Amino acid sequence: MSHSINFLHRAEEPERHRAHARRRVFRAVLLALCAVGVLWVLSVLFASGVVVSAALDGKDSLERARASAMGLDFDAAASELGEADGHFATAEGGFSILRTMRFLPWVSSQVVAADAMLVSGRDVIEALRSVVSLGGELVRLTGFSEGEIRAMADGTSPAVTFDDLSSDTKRAVLQRLASSSGDLQLLAARIAVARAELSEAGETSVGGPIAAALAPFDKRLADAQETIRTLSVAAELLPEFAGLGRERTHLILFMNNAELRPGGGFIGTYGVLKTKDGDITELETRDSYALDNPADASALERAPAPLRAYNAATAWFFRDANWSPDFLASATTAMRLYDQEIATIPMETRAAAGLEAADFDGVIGVTPTFLQALLRLTGPLTVGGQTFDADNVTDKLEYQVEVGYAGQGIPEAQRKDAVADLVNAIKSRLFSLPLSEWGAVVQATRDAFVGKQLVVASTDADTEKLIAAVGWGGIVGPREGDTQMLVDANLASLKTDPKVSRAVTYEIFQNTSGQYVGRTSVRYAHTGSFDWKTTRYRTYAQLYVPAGSELVRVTGAEGAAAAAEELGLTAFGAFVVIEPGESKVLSFEYALADSVVRQIESGTYSLAFLKQVGAQDHELTLDLDFGKNVTSASVPEDANEWGDDAYRLHAKLSQDLEYTVGL
Repeated sequence: MSHSINFLHRAEEPERHRAHARRRVFRAVLLALCAVGVLWVLSVLFASGVVVSAALDGKDSLERARASAMGLDFDAAASELGEADGHFATAEGGFSILRTMRFLPWVSSQVVAADAMLVSGRDVIEALRSVVSLGGELVRLTGFSEGEIRAMADGTSPAVTFDDLSSDTKRAVLQRLASSSGDLQLLAARIAVARAELSEAGETSVGGPIAAALAPFDKRLADAQETIRTLSVAAELLPEFAGLGRERTHLILFMNNAELRPGGGFIGTYGVLKTKDGDITELETRDSYALDNPADASALERAPAPLRAYNAATAWFFRDANWSPDFLASATTAMRLYDQEIATIPMETRAAAGLEAADFDGVIGVTPTFLQALLRLTGPLTVGGQTFDADNVTDKLEYQVEVGYAGQGIPEAQRKDAVADLVNAIKSRLFSLPLSEWGAVVQATRDAFVGKQLVVASTDADTEKLIAAVGWGGIVGPREGDTQMLVDANLASLKTDPKVSRAVTYEIFQNTSGQYVGRTSVRYAHTGSFDWKTTRYRTYAQLYVPAGSELVRVTGAEGAAAAAEELGLTAFGAFVVIEPGESKVLSFEYALADSVVRQIESGTYSLAFLKQVGAQDHELTLDLDFGKNVTSASVPEDANEWGDDAYRLHAKLSQDLEYTVGL
């Protein structure tokens, strides 16, 4: 029937319309999603550009801020830090879009790392703002105008020097610096937290430009942290050593590391330094023999056994005071022997020689290596008709005090006057440097502390704790984990040490019984020949290791070796003689202490390799076979050494070194 067809047609038409409508909606939704997707991609690309551009601009502003601060223009530095913060804030704003990519597996780690970098950057900027504010305040305390400050920074007139500052100004600067110590410590801690957060983000699988950016950024953070940490230490120590509030008296030991001794070098000259509110009120230097020779040897302490056996010493004289590798112990001995000798010298002899008793507040140990660094800053100095510079100062002084004085008709008692004159000349030249150049002096001093060419000790317990905490006191003692320290004592070898190179190797292995054994060897190479200052090298070498280590054998020594407990460690000692042109290896082999074995068995091994005060930078090789796979290391091996049971590394023993190895 015809109506049936019409009926079916009318029934089918609405369904077809609905299908078409659904398709239109689907296409519209799809087009909308595509549009949103395109807009999202464009937004991400735009935001990425904003973030990268702003971050780079922020980095440039930080560099300019650093340059301005180094030039003492703290107002400009503060302004640049504000610019940097603004740039980083802009970059952070871009992350409101970039964070929408976190659902993408690889991209997510990049976003997290970059985000952490920017957040850390803003935290650091806040910390640096406080430091720059302090710097500006300290400069304003000097009373100089902005124009004068800029002139100082440019090195033009007026070239204001340390000596130009009044006593009241120095006192005000020291007081403000002392009050800032706690704040500076907190700022260093803030940067440490920022670095930790950055490190945590970096542990994700970052790559490409983000990975490339993280490493230098962390290096900058590390530099900032170390600088502020140094400032915080200086803020506490300077007032003490500069005599804030009352006069301080310090004993200066000029330790000649061309004749190395356990605590730095032979004490041929000493000084008495008096300071008050930043002013040096007195600086006198004298030949140590001027103190030792008139002293009553029979009233002094007995010399340590190696000095008696290999140096023909009987009494323990002041010149040999730094026999301990722990500078605090040596400093304490030096003050004690000084007092003992002064007490034995008749009053009239004391008066004639200019010797007097002193109540020392602390001791400062200085080697010629530090004097060389200072001469690089002062430039050549002419003293007594001779010109000294960083390259010739050691040889010229040695010749003058050992040989030259006789040909010049100078009495033996006055042969060390050249040292005193040079020290005073260096002090005068440093104090006449423009203040804008004192950043380099501070850096040279910090390097000397790290390299143990400058060490300090204090009789004040709190000050000494701080010195020990920052590693500026040459403290030796037990550590958690393994410890190594090789110590040489030049005995009757003239000034031969500069001609003797050393290469140290530390090995760990298991013997046939499965016992863990340590072997520390040092190869001495004598590159010199016999002359007025060089002879065969005679050293009493000691190796300090964790308490409980048991000596198995010593090879390369003259005679028997000795073992003793000292400074909370076990010390093995042996005497060695090396002829000019000869090389010799001294080796100590011993059973590792139980504490070290337990570390290895627990899977986390740590090692502190300590540098001797005054020693030059020796070669160091580690070859530690633990008998189990090495899984991680705080200082990575070369890639070709990965994947076995041993940790092998070559390093320069230029400072105390620390290693942690996961097993």
